[in-house]
Amino acid sequence: MKLLTKTTLYFVTVSIFVFFAGAFSIYQVIKKLEINKVEQELNYQKKIISQELKNIKSDFNSLTIISSGLIYIEKTSSVPETYKKFSDTLIVDNQQNNFVHYRKLDFFINKDNDVYKVSILKSLMESNYLIEKVALIVTSMVFFFLLTVFYIYKYFFSQIWSDFFYTMNEIRNFNLSSPKVLNFPESGIIEFNQINKDLEKMSKRIINDFNGLKEYTANLTHEVQTPLAVIKSKTELILQDTNLSEEQLKLAGDIYSSTIGLSKLVKTLTLLTKIENNLFIDEEQIDIEQLIDFHLYGFKDISLIKGIEITKKIISKPIVKINSELADILIINLIKNAIKHNIEKGKIEVLLSDKKLCIINSGNELDFNPEILFNRFSKFNKNEDSLGIGLSLVKKICEYYNFEINYNYNNNLHNLSINFE
Repeated sequence: MKLLTKTTLYFVTVSIFVFFAGAFSIYQVIKKLEINKVEQELNYQKKIISQELKNIKSDFNSLTIISSGLIYIEKTSSVPETYKKFSDTLIVDNQQNNFVHYRKLDFFINKDNDVYKVSILKSLMESNYLIEKVALIVTSMVFFFLLTVFYIYKYFFSQIWSDFFYTMNEIRNFNLSSPKVLNFPESGIIEFNQINKDLEKMSKRIINDFNGLKEYTANLTHEVQTPLAVIKSKTELILQDTNLSEEQLKLAGDIYSSTIGLSKLVKTLTLLTKIENNLFIDEEQIDIEQLIDFHLYGFKDISLIKGIEITKKIISKPIVKINSELADILIINLIKNAIKHNIEKGKIEVLLSDKKLCIINSGNELDFNPEILFNRFSKFNKNEDSLGIGLSLVKKICEYYNFEINYNYNNNLHNLSINFE
């Protein structure tokens, strides 16, 4: 939900509650005032009627009273201990054929040792009409006010927050592929100026750290790989010496294997560092099927040696936006893992659709919890030749591009699947 929408929603909600509460209060006050007015008129009529009833010497049937309401007089046995002085009642209007709301005043008069109950009624039609009109006017004013305030608020919001939205746009366009320190124009709002200054400092630090990390990674790779290359070349020369004993050859071979493994480990860890620090910026549209075909051909000889049968089922050909180097690493590690941890005369099945890649291979069940399969240095069946870092690299690439990766084992088949969406 946008900031404008949310703040407007809060404002309108509170305003509606406040105004309708106020309108209801006004309605109740006006209603109370009108009823008090009617009751005052009834009390005034009571005073006149009481005086006229006391002065009359004849029967009540000969009584003539001028009144704006209705009067009912009936003889009763006694005055009740408690009774409701004022009350509301409905009387049928024969002309309009509907019920009319009346306010009624009851009181008792003693006349010649007789008790009479007198009821005076006054129509509330005019009062109710007035109250309804007032309520309608207040409600209309509330809606008009809210509508006016909404558009005024929207206008001033866009004016006041324009600097903020400009800052948001600059942050959104900030890219380390072409790093440039953020620079914001002066704002008329102190808080926005403070945020902009902090963002300028932050962008400068990010660019410096990014460049420093790039330089460190490049230097580390070069400085470590150089002595490893020297050790490797010297070991190769030693292995070519025909005067070495069998034990010396074995030791030299161990050194050579360890050097190669260490070189691979440094490259992989450097690669992981680059991924974790978002150093792979350039992206392009990669044809995944074409990439799979290319690397399957590269592993053809190894798969033939192990007698592994590779089948492909292409439902559709996905085009994925990804860094080309990382795409190569992703597919290579998946295929290499399926071949390396397969069985003799096993099989590999590649399933590809527009959203998903599945690589299924035969093999023995894991001897550790599958939940740590993608952790660094986790190895299938404690294979000493494996660094246990290939699938960790695959996992990192998937996380980098928000791909979903899953693993399951069923019927002696390992299934690694990647969802590109």
